Amino acid sequence: MAKVSRLQIGDYVVQVTRKRIKNLYLRVLPQGVSVTAPTHATDSEISRFVLSRADWIEQQMLRQAALAPRSYLDGDTLPYFGKELTLRLIPCTGRTHIELTGDMLVLTIRQDAGLEARKKAIDGWYRAALYEAAGAMLPAIERTLGKRAGELKVRDMKTRWGTCNIKTAVITLNLRLAEKPAECLRYVLTHELCHLYEAGHGEKFWKRMDVYYPDWKRVRKLLKQRT
Repeated sequence: MAKVSRLQIGDYVVQVTRKRIKNLYLRVLPQGVSVTAPTHATDSEISRFVLSRADWIEQQMLRQAALAPRSYLDGDTLPYFGKELTLRLIPCTGRTHIELTGDMLVLTIRQDAGLEARKKAIDGWYRAALYEAAGAMLPAIERTLGKRAGELKVRDMKTRWGTCNIKTAVITLNLRLAEKPAECLRYVLTHELCHLYEAGHGEKFWKRMDVYYPDWKRVRKLLKQRT
């Protein structure tokens, strides 16, 4: 008979099901992380197994979040650097225009514009906002780390919050960071610059994160929350 329990492993509350099987199996579901393990597997073995696949888990969580697209209808709530904006659609016959007015994001667009057109306009606005926020934030982070980014890019990525090319120092940010609290952007910028010291995610890398962004564990949890 299967035995089900829960373990706190790093940032994850993991549902563990022990069965008469030979190997460990990991799944990332909308409701959380699940492990099926042999009956003899210890909590320590399961913890090591889950932590060794932390990057993969985060990729799956990000991919699942992308599977629930927004409708971008009048009155919808949009996340914006930790705040909530109300989307207002204003029909027009001319060019598309988008403007932030207080806590409202006013999108003037043709009345027959479909979901893709609304999403394209809003993502374009998010992109410009993220470039501006990252550009303002980056110099202080560079001074703290003693490293400089070669260039900033923004892409709508499905499995990464950010990447760093260690040869060119080009940092690419996930467009969806504009939907997260600003401290998440600071975390990702710090994380990617740290790769200019350590290419992988080994112990030395996380020790640098402890030095340059001591609160990184709490902020990383914010990234995993759905917006």
